Amino acid sequence: MDFDSLLRGAQFLFTVVVGYFSWSSARKASSKVEAEALANRLAGQDTRLTVLEQQMKHLPTSEQLTELAEKLAELGGDMKGIKSDISGINRSLDPLNRSVDRLNDYLLHSK
Repeated sequence: MDFDSLLRGAQFLFTVVVGYFSWSSARKASSKVEAEALANRLAGQDTRLTVLEQQMKHLPTSEQLTELAEKLAELGGDMKGIKSDISGINRSLDPLNRSVDRLNDYLLHSK
């Protein structure tokens, strides 16, 4: 082997090593950038999760919802009772209404 081919072999080996180092550095740098982007994204998700947890604290529990449903059902029953009472009052006021109409007709037409 002569010195020229040895030099060319060493030069080729050096080029391969530099290429591998460049590729490895770029890969690590992109991994670091991706890791930082992922960390920022996770921080944003953490903030959103904290906001949701705070909002969930103010929501009623299942027991409170059950109690509310029971009270609404009771209120619906009360409203039906009031409706029937009002219709009874309307029926009892019908004769009075007719009497007032007759008086009104008399007063309008008799003068």
